[in-house]
Amino acid sequence: MQIDNQKTTIRVSLWKMFLAIFFAVLIIFFLATSWFNKPFLGLERYELILISAGLYLFIIIIIYLLDLNYIYFNDDGDQIVIRYYPMRPLGRKNRAVQIPKISLAGYEIKSSLFGLRKSLILHQKTKKGIAKYPAIGITALNKKEFDTITSQLKRYVRA
Repeated sequence: MQIDNQKTTIRVSLWKMFLAIFFAVLIIFFLATSWFNKPFLGLERYELILISAGLYLFIIIIIYLLDLNYIYFNDDGDQIVIRYYPMRPLGRKNRAVQIPKISLAGYEIKSSLFGLRKSLILHQKTKKGIAKYPAIGITALNKKEFDTITSQLKRYVRA
């Protein structure tokens, strides 16, 4: 079974672009119009600009902290393959995890950031014991994709 969240990735990228354009136009509007020569709602023009810029930065930081990833999951064949690509502006690096189905020891789902951020940690049986893979951010998966991946992983975990 193959799963990828390309539509979600595109939607998030477009949303970030829309936000950047919206706040840039808003700041230009504050600077270019004469409506804000006098205080508006008790705030000066530059205070409105700082509030707008601060709000934009806050939204971008929240998106950054959510650790959204493009995820490709494939369990056809002998191995489970998960490829993921961070949507963060810094540290963009393709990563992949390949685990033979027979050596999957388990997995865990961790929630953080008040339950907004979810991570998948895979465990593999090795000759030296159980190895943990680094956490994979799965926040960008919708409910159906998340349920499908967890049900597929449950099938391969040996008790």
